Amino acid sequence: MTFDALRGQPEKELQAKLNQLAEENFKARFTTEAMTSQRGAEILNRRREIARIRTVLSGRKALERAKAEQTKLDAKLNDLGKPHEGDEAQKRARTKLQNRLGQVKRTIRELEALAKGK
Repeated sequence: MTFDALRGQPEKELQAKLNQLAEENFKARFTTEAMTSQRGAEILNRRREIARIRTVLSGRKALERAKAEQTKLDAKLNDLGKPHEGDEAQKRARTKLQNRLGQVKRTIRELEALAKGK
């Protein structure tokens, strides 16, 4: 399967496919048929498919973590009050939070673009 086909599948299906491929590779290691060139190529293709699935799943988890961090940063910024309020320490803290929030938003945009296949 290609990345585009994997991106459209729900997580449960991907986990099931991952478990199935891993089990097939495990069983193939103990057979004498694994020594033929055709079986070796099949094992290699399954390993590549496993890597693709893991990449899609890890990308989804990274997107979830980034969105959670964005929510936390937004809450912290709201707690600090308005930009013109507070002493210099609060203003510096706000600036750092805003910079980090900008980085997180860029990361989210990039991960969403990858998830959509653009």
